[in-house]
Amino acid sequence: MPWGPQPGDPGLRPWTPPTTQGRAVVLGGGGVTGIAWEAGVIEGLLDAGVDLLTADTMIGTSAGSVIAAHARSGGLFGAGLDRLFSGEHELPQASLRTVDGLRFMAAMFVPGDRRNGRTLLGRASVMVADRGHVAAEDVWVAAVGERLVGAPWPSARLLITAVDALSGECVVFTKDSGVPLERAMAASCAVPGIYPPVTINGRRYVDGGMRTATNVDLARGHDRVVVIAPIPFAVRPKDRPAQQLERLGPGVRSVLIAPDGPSRQAIGRDLLDLSRAAGTLAAGRAQGRRLAERVRAVWEPA
Repeated sequence: MPWGPQPGDPGLRPWTPPTTQGRAVVLGGGGVTGIAWEAGVIEGLLDAGVDLLTADTMIGTSAGSVIAAHARSGGLFGAGLDRLFSGEHELPQASLRTVDGLRFMAAMFVPGDRRNGRTLLGRASVMVADRGHVAAEDVWVAAVGERLVGAPWPSARLLITAVDALSGECVVFTKDSGVPLERAMAASCAVPGIYPPVTINGRRYVDGGMRTATNVDLARGHDRVVVIAPIPFAVRPKDRPAQQLERLGPGVRSVLIAPDGPSRQAIGRDLLDLSRAAGTLAAGRAQGRRLAERVRAVWEPA
């Protein structure tokens, strides 16, 4: 049956989940260092013989959309991101300030429909972009898309989340959406007020993490789920990935991977600090190796 909006959040357009059980990987938001850390975890698991790239479904939010898109693009997973991790790739300069986090938290407590807070952030993002205070949209799309610009959507199931800046409605882009892959990625990563909204079919979209940092509930319908969450907390407890996993049902085998001590130290306080990408990649890879047996118990047949 169609999967619809969750109670208290009518802003997600309904979609139909898989009709057969399978394995899903959920990749959450977390900025530039989140991209590096998630890639490292996946590579560390691969080092230990646990291959998450064989997932039936990959769900990417914000930073996770970049990892999911490259992971679904076969041989591009490592090669497509190497310039980012080496510091050669030029992203529009930005920094995640304390005030940005406070603004987001305040929006989450706007009374009434949860779209109200998202709309406040989205409309402000449009205004900032229209005044030229952030990077140009085309520059942003090209930077996020990098080697996937113009590439077709992968044939394997890939879901990328975003939020309509003017309505607060959350959307899920797939290969059937008629949206260029790089634009879906750039929209999902467009942190309000820091990066520009992305225009798709006449609408402007911002960061998919404005709904929740991981959107784990989109994995409903799968019986094995691995969540890699650079940001494992949330303003509302029910939005935390751990609690979202619990609501998938008692029959779902799952594991949540969040940054451990060494990874948190590598990530640092500014999630947009590109200079930390290489160190965070290494920390994530080491953590992936350490967690391999725990993940294998979920990922491989019992």
